[in-house]
Amino acid sequence: MAARAFDVVIAGGGLAGSSLGGVLARSGLGVLVVEKESGFRDRIRGELTWPWGHSEALRVGLGEPLDLAGVVPLPVLDFYEEDGRRVDSQRWEEISIDALPAIGFSHPRLQETLLTWAESQGATVLRPAKVVGVLDGNRPSVTVVQGGRTAEFQARLAVGADGKKSGARRWLRADTVTDPEHHWFGGLLLSGVHWDDTFGWAPIPASAVGWFATGTDSCRVYIRLAADRVRETGVGRTVDAFVAFAAKFMPEGTLDGARQAGPMGFFPNSCTWSSRIALGHAVLVGDAAGALDPTQGLGTSLLFRDVRALSELLTTDRDWERATREFARQRQAYYDVLRAYDRWCALLDAEEGPEADRRRNLNAAAREKDPTLGGFATLEARGPDGLVPDEEARRIYFGE
Repeated sequence: MAARAFDVVIAGGGLAGSSLGGVLARSGLGVLVVEKESGFRDRIRGELTWPWGHSEALRVGLGEPLDLAGVVPLPVLDFYEEDGRRVDSQRWEEISIDALPAIGFSHPRLQETLLTWAESQGATVLRPAKVVGVLDGNRPSVTVVQGGRTAEFQARLAVGADGKKSGARRWLRADTVTDPEHHWFGGLLLSGVHWDDTFGWAPIPASAVGWFATGTDSCRVYIRLAADRVRETGVGRTVDAFVAFAAKFMPEGTLDGARQAGPMGFFPNSCTWSSRIALGHAVLVGDAAGALDPTQGLGTSLLFRDVRALSELLTTDRDWERATREFARQRQAYYDVLRAYDRWCALLDAEEGPEADRRRNLNAAAREKDPTLGGFATLEARGPDGLVPDEEARRIYFGE
């Protein structure tokens, strides 16, 4: 805890903070990563990265820690009906950047691997410790508490990478903004599941089940339901109820012999973001800057894009205030695309009734004419670049 100066102090050593810290340290910058947890645990977070996010991670040089974490390639997306019957498949190599697959992984294992990797690249890690204050000025002063002791560190830049409920937003005098809740999303980690290297997705109106391998003997299963349906079905009360509900959507026998391997939980879902991303000598990345509704699984791809965009700006522009302002501008643009896509998917897949059926029919007819729907239908494969979520794009997506 001997106080010293760094180029960058990062509050949060999760996926975003550790990735950014390692990349910046590798470039020769002095980096301090402050992580409050002594050990990462399963909190039912995102464990899927789509092909475009996989590309972002490789472009910024994270191939080594991904390999060390034992990520599972998922080259195929299979679609299922409610009776467990497969009705369609998408091979990512046919449409994705560099023919890359999606990847599945254990979130806490990848967190641990990335934090260790950041240290190996030259970053200093304090853990468990917490950033409790940032005083901006010509050179920010960052107050850190560890083991009851307090130290002040000087930095050129303070980075908030402390998640969806970010306390770092206070450094920027920013507000937290949240879309209205649309549905709930539940997750459970299982072992003993009979499954291969594909991602299974059964998007039935008003409900959905997704599943994929996260390791050699671990499978993450997600359920999407409206809040009242979670209560009516009791699916969130016991592991047996969760498994029984999910099994209806999966090929027969998939969950025979499955055993609980992690906590189970359901959470309200909506997009949540900071009203300001950069100010002075402080900037936010990952969920601290803005989190997405996790139903479409875009959160980890978003954070890898953040890491690439911010690290490239900081290592090529000596004026870091200008660099972080430009990052905030870029980030807002691609976040708006991803948020619009989340909202459109929710309207298309997560509602019931005549109006919802009409939207789905129009969307299906539009896909026959243009399978990309103006680029938004291939977003998981190719990312948000070149897309603008305006009224014209919305009308194309919904077949209007």
